[in-house]
Amino acid sequence: MSWCVPTVISLPDDFIGFDPTSSLPAEGFTAYDRHLPHWRLPGACYFTTFRLRDSIPHAILKEMKQEKEQWEKRLAQAAAAANGRLRPDEIAAWQEFQRARLRKLESKLDEGHGECLLRDPAHRRIVTGALHHFVGQRCKMLAYAVMPNHVHVLCRPIEGHWLEDLCGSWKWFTAQEIQKALCRTGPLWQEENFDRLIRDAGHYRTTVRYIAKNPMKARLGEDEAAVWFCEGIRNANTNARTGSEEAAS
Repeated sequence: MSWCVPTVISLPDDFIGFDPTSSLPAEGFTAYDRHLPHWRLPGACYFTTFRLRDSIPHAILKEMKQEKEQWEKRLAQAAAAANGRLRPDEIAAWQEFQRARLRKLESKLDEGHGECLLRDPAHRRIVTGALHHFVGQRCKMLAYAVMPNHVHVLCRPIEGHWLEDLCGSWKWFTAQEIQKALCRTGPLWQEENFDRLIRDAGHYRTTVRYIAKNPMKARLGEDEAAVWFCEGIRNANTNARTGSEEAAS
């Protein structure tokens, strides 16, 4: 089988970017940190990942928690020694640690730990149905990949709706339906999601291609995962293929 990786990827209409290096915060920008950092900007696009509870071994999570605690202790000591202010290089190092942490989480997900309940096509259909349910009402869906033990989503919440609420709704409904199909109860998903605010055209293209390549990277067959792209991406690449075929004939 062959997975399709888009070659033509244009930004969605009315795209709102974000420059994390700017000294002036974007209007409406907020941030908070639970176990993972979360940035929010009204009208922006997000790449978010939510995973099944057993998708990353407990020992790995414990190790990553200890690493984070050590970093936070280091930053607190540095701030205390400098009247509560961190040097730019310390802030940059902390941000790189967070990025590396997300990359490690994503790598571990692709190793296929846990029951991998979403390898079952029936369970995947429950997830894809939920992802499309609020399209046009609460969000614009741009791309997604449903992997055996996690889900990647690229979307833009519609004004008045928030990414946390969207993810919470998707996870609540799919947990109810999948657990019912398995004749059992209890939590299905890890509580917290990890997400990234899409910065610019390059970041958007990289994210779409990451989603497209995820099943290939994990060496999955087409009956083990599902990948979807919005009409704009599909049409652009259909036209590009048609043009290439006509030029070659």
